[in-house]
Parts: sequence; structure tokens; C-alpha cells
Amino acid sequence: MEIDNSIFNEKINEYTTGCNYTPLKIVFNITSPLYLTSPWLHFDSIISYLCFRDALNDLFYILPTDELIDISQLDLPLKKTNDVYHASIGIYSNIYTLKTDKVYKRFTDKETYHLTKKQQKGRIKINQGHFKDFIILLPTVITDKITFYCNGDKKELKRLLSHLHHIGKKSSIGGGKIHSITITETKEDYSFFKDNQIMRTIPATMKLPIVEGMTFQQASYKPPYWNKKNKVMCYVPPNQIKQSLGVKNA
Repeated sequence: MEIDNSIFNEKINEYTTGCNYTPLKIVFNITSPLYLTSPWLHFDSIISYLCFRDALNDLFYILPTDELIDISQLDLPLKKTNDVYHASIGIYSNIYTLKTDKVYKRFTDKETYHLTKKQQKGRIKINQGHFKDFIILLPTVITDKITFYCNGDKKELKRLLSHLHHIGKKSSIGGGKIHSITITETKEDYSFFKDNQIMRTIPATMKLPIVEGMTFQQASYKPPYWNKKNKVMCYVPPNQIKQSLGVKNA
């Protein structure tokens, strides 16, 4: 069954969330390991994913694989200043161990539903193509708590986060399983700065005071963070992974 991609854009444009903004602290209690592909976990990225899934409902599971869906106009329950969401990166309360873990991908009978009728009658190549076996080396953090700060709609965030069960990469093998999430109000908005530390990537076009640990680099400052079109010169927060290893920011 073919789906007209315009229906996805319609769902995104029609989607609305709460706007009763309050400074908040969100704590994720998780089970290790936490698999990462970036030094930072962005709270607005997590909420963007949850809102995208919420907006599309069942259509989320039949998204096209050959075309990108624009989510730049997706409404999030987060305050926004100059195109930057009031949402911090994740702060690891305790980093017990840092290591690189090997993750293996092999073709199994679970993937047979991907096969065409022709493939079902022939041999499956596992040295190339979609079903190729491979090994991935992923940075792995052993921690039990991640803290985020934001300025958002508490009720709406609580509803969205109730549908989140894992954080980080490789949730299919148990990475970053969430045990509980607590949301509490704070007196101040710490989504940009806290204790004289920058708390998220911020485009350099926003004039900010220079604080300790702040560095400059090409980086994305809004979801989706993987999209290179979102990369500009930014102020970036300290790299907790490097700090735990005793490596100073360049």
C-alpha cells in the first residue's frame, strides 16, 4: 500500500502541545550500560522524537525509508528563544566506568520478514548489503542516573515521557533501560546555564558571556541533531566523557 507523504506533513502541522512553561528538573534512573554515539544526550531531541511519534500515531511505523520528513515545524512543549529550545544536555550524576563495547549484528530468522519472495528462494549474502554481518564499537557509560533541565509544560512532558522506556542507543539489547523518571519544579531555568556552566549547545549568533568549560565548534543546536544542515558555529558544553578520562577540552 502506497502512502502519500503529504499526510505526514499534515499530521505534523496539525499537532499541538501544552505551553504552560515552568522551569523543571528531570531525573532518569536507568540500568547500565548506556550506549552513546555522541558526548551529549539532548533533552529536546528526546522530546522531539516522542512528539513526532505522538503526532503520527500508527503512521509512525510506516514512515518512508527513501525520503526525509521535515520536523522543523513540529510543536514541542518546550520554551524557545531565538530558535533554541530551553532544554539541557544530560548530566551523568555518577560515571562508574567508561569503556568501548563491541556490538554484533548477525542475520537471524527474525529478519526473514524483510526478505522478498526471490530472496526467500535463494541464498542470503551476509558479507554485503542489508543483511551484512558487522561489529560496531560503541562508547559505553556505566551510570545509574541522568539529569536534564528544561523550561516546559510539566503535564505534557510527564505524559510524553511515560512512553519512554530506554535512552541512548541499542535499546533492543537492553541499553539504557529506564526504571523511573521524576519531574520537579526549580526556582530558576537552568536549561542554558547552571553553576556558571553552559548546559547545552547554543549558536554563536546568540551573544553570551564566556564561562569556564565553554568551547566553540561546528555543532547542531536543534533536532534532529544528526542533520548536517543544522550545524553552525556553536558554544558547546563540557564533554563529560573526556572530563571523566582526565582529557581537557581543546
